[in-house]
Amino acid sequence: MSGLEDALVELARSNYQGAVFLLAYGTTWLVFAVMWRATEPKWAVTATLFQGMVALPVALGMSAWLGMFEARPGGELISQLGILISVSQLLVLPLLIVLTVRGRYTLVPLLFSLAGAVHFVPYAWLYQSLLYILLPIVLALGLAAIYGTDRATADGDDMDAAGAGRVCALTGVALLLTGGVAIAAPI
Repeated sequence: MSGLEDALVELARSNYQGAVFLLAYGTTWLVFAVMWRATEPKWAVTATLFQGMVALPVALGMSAWLGMFEARPGGELISQLGILISVSQLLVLPLLIVLTVRGRYTLVPLLFSLAGAVHFVPYAWLYQSLLYILLPIVLALGLAAIYGTDRATADGDDMDAAGAGRVCALTGVALLLTGGVAIAAPI
C-alpha cells in the first residue's frame, strides 16, 4: 500500500468508518418517521429540517469521547477533505426551506434523504469502504420506490405524510444498519 492508502485505512479504522455519525443520524431519522405519523406535517417537517441540531452534537460528543479527534490520520489535507464532504449536504438546505415555506412539507424528507445519499458516495474513497457505495444505492432505490408508490394528496402535496414517514424510516434503518456493519464487520 502507498502512504495515502495506509493513511485512509487508518482514518477509517480510527473513525469506525463514520459509524458514530451514521448511528446518531439514523436514530434521528427514525424519531422523525414516528413524528410524521403522530404529529401534524408542519411539526414533523420542522423537526426533520433541524435534525442536525440534535444528531451532530451527539455524534461529535461521541467522537470526542472515543478519542477520534486526537491524532487524525492523513494529515491536514485529508481532514479538510473530510470537512468539505461533511458540509456538502448543507447546500440543499435553501431548497428545503423554500419547500417548507411553500407548504410542500412531504417533499422535504425525500429531498433531504436523497442529498444525504449523494453526500455519502465520496466516503467510499475516504474510508476505502464498499458500505458507502451500497448505502446510497439502497437509499436511491428505496426513495424511488416509496415516491413511485405513494399518491398525491387532495391538497396538492406530492406525497402524503405516511409516505414522508416511510422515507424517514427507510433512511433511519439504512443508516443504522450501515453503522452497525461498519463497527461489526467493516467492508
